[in-house]
Amino acid sequence: MHSPLLAEVRRHAESAGINLVGLVDAERFDGSQEKEFRASRLAPKCGTIVVLGTAGRAFWQHYSAAHDPANADPCRYAREAVRAIERRLAVAGVGCSCVPAACPGPIRFARLGEAAGFGSVSPVSGLLLHPQFGPWLRVRAALLVDGRPFGEIPDASISDRFHPCCGCSKPCLDACPAAVHDGTDPRDLARCATHRHAGNCEFECRVRSACPLGAEHRDVAAENAHRHGHALPTLRRGFGLGVWRFVPAFLRRRL
Repeated sequence: MHSPLLAEVRRHAESAGINLVGLVDAERFDGSQEKEFRASRLAPKCGTIVVLGTAGRAFWQHYSAAHDPANADPCRYAREAVRAIERRLAVAGVGCSCVPAACPGPIRFARLGEAAGFGSVSPVSGLLLHPQFGPWLRVRAALLVDGRPFGEIPDASISDRFHPCCGCSKPCLDACPAAVHDGTDPRDLARCATHRHAGNCEFECRVRSACPLGAEHRDVAAENAHRHGHALPTLRRGFGLGVWRFVPAFLRRRL
């Protein structure tokens, strides 16, 4: 697909180490999702979803080149990069709203990444797996764009031909100390949240680390620890753990 505006979006993204940019037809995506996880629920005018992600070590290299990793806040850096893309679209007269990736969240981001062609969601672990980078990728945000400013969007999914878990010995199943995975998707995220809230699995997800696909691209230790730790507050909020147990679920989803 050739679009000068899309090419500019990609340049902005790549300059910040966001090396995965995909387009998803919102109507086609919503057709495969339950009502509460549809993009149209969040943005009724949405016709195009721009999916932004990072894979391998490129993002951390961009970030650490300009910041002190000892005082790391790469998530803020990513948010600022996404906001810059939003502003560029606004200058071009394109309306959009940003939905930062979260788990649990208002959209199933692993499935959105799959629809964008980033990889396939594992039927064993539920992780999004890239053909080259394996589980070492992250969907950072989704831009819910009004209409179709980039033109018609072909189906980019590769899940019909990329099946990395077939024939695998599945070391990820035995690696999880909380037995969150039973070999079928979806994962028991509530169990994961409770296990981690109790102080376990502080520095890494052993399921991700056990995956043999893309092992040479695994996060450096500092990024892995930050990435893993950053997800814990979101899990606590999503499943009402800690102080969040006093907040009703419908309010937790809005905060």
